[in-house]
Amino acid sequence: MNIEKLVQAVSYLLKKNKYRLNYTKLIKILYLADRASLDRINRSMTGDTYAALPNGPILNELYSLIRGKSRNREHQCFWDGRFSTDGYDLVSLSDKIPEGKLSRFEKKVLDQLDTQFHATSYDRVIDYVHNPKNCPEWRDPGTTSIPISLSDILSSLGRSSDEIEQILHEESTYADEERILESLAVL
Repeated sequence: MNIEKLVQAVSYLLKKNKYRLNYTKLIKILYLADRASLDRINRSMTGDTYAALPNGPILNELYSLIRGKSRNREHQCFWDGRFSTDGYDLVSLSDKIPEGKLSRFEKKVLDQLDTQFHATSYDRVIDYVHNPKNCPEWRDPGTTSIPISLSDILSSLGRSSDEIEQILHEESTYADEERILESLAVL
């Protein structure tokens, strides 16, 4: 996962909402953004992992960051320098977060989802992701959480087993390259 890109995607959506947004709604919109990106170009926008919670699907690291519980201390410090929570809202601490990691395509996906859900309450967005027509990969976990695999999402998007295997291999290669580049940046 690329923390800078995740931060930029969050910031991009917050800017469209006067630098404040209910974080449940934000998490669902970013899940839908990853899903749309996978549907159109076979790539996740954020590179995060996913889980089903009672209120719908989430991005695991994003959820952890918002709660201040990321296992990656560097990611948490980077996040905490840019965002804070106020009740159930995520608030941007700066209006100067760059957008250079986001492609035009990714901004277009985020724009479309913001337009679709801008005036929608967080509970209506939850209803949307609970609808099996919209997110058939989500299963009610009861009072706990269950993982949603990339394979589950791709399968629900109509990809064949062979296509899923190829996409997963490409995602793995890309994630390895990201880790190598991130480690070089630290040196």
